Amino acid sequence: MNQNSSNIRNCFKLCSYNCRSVKRSLPEIQQLCEKHDLVVLQEHWLFPDELPLLSGVHADFLCNGSSAMDVSNKVLVGRPYGGTAILYRKSIADHISVVPTNDPRLTAVKMQTRHGPVLIINVYMPTDYHDDDS
Repeated sequence: MNQNSSNIRNCFKLCSYNCRSVKRSLPEIQQLCEKHDLVVLQEHWLFPDELPLLSGVHADFLCNGSSAMDVSNKVLVGRPYGGTAILYRKSIADHISVVPTNDPRLTAVKMQTRHGPVLIINVYMPTDYHDDDS
């Protein structure tokens, strides 16, 4: 194990950010990547075919993401809310495995640490129906 990987495992920094459009929040996300090892994003607002853009957010990061936008119909209604992603440093990629969720509102990775595996799940569940149940 190289020294970078050892240091990251001993002092790991994670943050969560509701970016409300990865395209508009790119400078802020890049700043978070400079200071953290793993960046968890909600509401990236990307179409499924735009998800590869997430791996280009920062040169030192890889990404696992999902789109909450249903493109099965030819007509999209409303604004493209939703989408989750987990960005992680390339230097810890050997310790990260993507966990399939089969749900457009979830992304997850498993990180192997010296203390055992850690499951990191990113969930975005918008529920504002303007009633008490929401």
